Amino acid sequence: MSNQVTLDDVFSGMDGSITSKFYAFHNKYPEVYIKFKNITFKAIKKGFENYGAKGVMELVRWHTAGPTKEDGFKINNNYTSYYVRLFEKEFPQHEGFFRKRKIKQELT
Repeated sequence: MSNQVTLDDVFSGMDGSITSKFYAFHNKYPEVYIKFKNITFKAIKKGFENYGAKGVMELVRWHTAGPTKEDGFKINNNYTSYYVRLFEKEFPQHEGFFRKRKIKQELT
């Protein structure tokens, strides 16, 4: 079951240049998160209890057509942790599927 969440719900209090760049990227390329969710759900359906978010993102990159983006990357590695947090907020029943460290904004 999916919860309707907004980026502000997930990342409130997390300001900084990476967060604002993620917001812009996510709004411009919504298909990236759709692919992230689809690949993640395939791993869950196959019975994985944990999976690597970087591995999911590499598959997303592989299946995403098009040139590099404004920052010189197809998908910036810095955004992976944001997609994990968005996924966990939208699907709280799968919280912990991705092992993660706290990001800088969560430490303060």
